Amino acid sequence: MYPAVALPTTKTLLIAAMLLLLIVGTRANGQDEKDPHRPACTSARCLRIKSFLKTHYCGAAVGNGPDDSCEIRPPKRPGKDVKVTAGFDCKWVEDARKCEQRGQPSPSVRSILIGELRRLGLPARAPGQIYFTEWESTSSGWFLAAADYDYLKGDDLTLCEVIAITDQNSHVHVLRKVPFQKTGAVKPEVTTWSAIDLADVDGDGHIDVILEGDAYEDHWLEVDSVRDGSFRTIFSGLGYYL
Repeated sequence: MYPAVALPTTKTLLIAAMLLLLIVGTRANGQDEKDPHRPACTSARCLRIKSFLKTHYCGAAVGNGPDDSCEIRPPKRPGKDVKVTAGFDCKWVEDARKCEQRGQPSPSVRSILIGELRRLGLPARAPGQIYFTEWESTSSGWFLAAADYDYLKGDDLTLCEVIAITDQNSHVHVLRKVPFQKTGAVKPEVTTWSAIDLADVDGDGHIDVILEGDAYEDHWLEVDSVRDGSFRTIFSGLGYYL
């Protein structure tokens, strides 16, 4: 009689174990899906990129998030093969962000950027300030150009921004954009972007664009691969959230 009882018990334990593994796996996958900025990184190329980013742009662990969370630390200036024509620095002074433009983009790049901001809804006589970035990748011949508009009034922040690459024929490929809009100054409900560096992150001999995404209390890195004037995102992750 005992074997007749033992056999179903063994099957039951096996089924329970399989169901447990399935639930755990589903939960793990669900966690990845719930954080679109940090999808699973398992391929050799992705791990190589992640290692490069952690080495060059990550500080100490901070906030919540996965075990590899880190404070994002942009370099003081882009890589050695990058010519900086224009950029700006921002500091917080008495709870207000103060920015200073350093250098000016070329007239053609400035015109391109202003045109892109207009397409995103920026009025011709908006009261805020536009800050420009222009970097030339000397090894590849293309430019990274960005324009950031913001205007703070009371508790409201109005902003608009564009990050693009332009080739030597002034063909524009927009990497990131934020349409003209008003949001809260203390708790913005919009994702903004900033260029971190230009570097070959995966060792394939091509220069990539490293960007930081900022969604209020969520910060992460993204990498765009640039080939023949076109681009695609090849990594998203790291950083931290609160």
